[in-house]
Amino acid sequence: MDRSLSKAGLFRMAYFIARGRVVAALFGLLLMLVASAARSDITIPLIYVVGSGNDVLDNYLLEQVRQVVGQEIPVMPVKESEATLNPDVPIVTIGPRAFTTALGRYPQSPILATLISQEYYRAMTSARSDKGSERTVSAVYYDVPLLNQALTGKAILPQARRIALLATPDSTHLYSELLSQLPKYNLEAQMFVVNSSSELIPTLVRALYYGDFVLAAQDPSIYNPSTIKHILLTAYRRNIMVIGPSQVYVKAGSLASSYAPYSAIAQTLVSALEQWFQEGFLPEPMYPTYFNVQINEQVGRSLNIPLPSEDSVKQQVTELLRKQAMSATKDAAADAANSGILP
Repeated sequence: MDRSLSKAGLFRMAYFIARGRVVAALFGLLLMLVASAARSDITIPLIYVVGSGNDVLDNYLLEQVRQVVGQEIPVMPVKESEATLNPDVPIVTIGPRAFTTALGRYPQSPILATLISQEYYRAMTSARSDKGSERTVSAVYYDVPLLNQALTGKAILPQARRIALLATPDSTHLYSELLSQLPKYNLEAQMFVVNSSSELIPTLVRALYYGDFVLAAQDPSIYNPSTIKHILLTAYRRNIMVIGPSQVYVKAGSLASSYAPYSAIAQTLVSALEQWFQEGFLPEPMYPTYFNVQINEQVGRSLNIPLPSEDSVKQQVTELLRKQAMSATKDAAADAANSGILP
């Protein structure tokens, strides 16, 4: 079989891959990279925006969007009094409150949410009363997949094999996808469930005996301003590092975190809008394609951990993800050929 697949072959392969959720996501990443390399200039005629209420934040994100497109885009703030909107123009919402407002106030409009978590998006869309309508709703999440965070810890501590996870009974689902992904990277994880606030530190202590490091999700029931100090002190007294869940927590004392810069969020937002104006539908909710890494060097010195550079960690994580994506694509192509889907 010829090593180079035609575009038609690529899409036939995509059909086959779509039957496997994880492989489909990896293959989708490759398609996005190919598309960005051969991207045509598609005009975005107008952006409707429901802002976060923070003008500095909103203007900064929109300026990042303009830089990606390379031109001035008309931006129309959607105000409460505007009952009729062009259904051919999606509403971009900035932040969770704007997303909630737009869902309830503009039931016929397509909505593209930004700067929200996957958890918040799923909670709000599952509660929608208009699920049977033709409205398109999608999102660009503000953070990165937990797998990126896990591989960030692995890049910093190469000998790590086991990851400790803390969750409440209501948040165990946050780690479901990660648990199925880790074996491909020679990693494993165990969840330690915190049933009440009084059990947090005792449960954490048990987790520290298991894990080479603690991986924190965007779970405010566990990681919040009132608990993070106690979590970090307990972990570091036992010389165990905490990875994630965001830049804010790195400043508070987590060793490191991957994160999506605003430029990456803007790039993904523009790609989604271009797809809408070219093809008439929004992509599935997604994380930004690109990410950066932030490391707290002072914490690393305190834990006596030799720290690679942030760029080095990012490159290692990117390479691990790339290799796995290529391997999954090759396996899917071989299966497709054996099944007679590909010539």
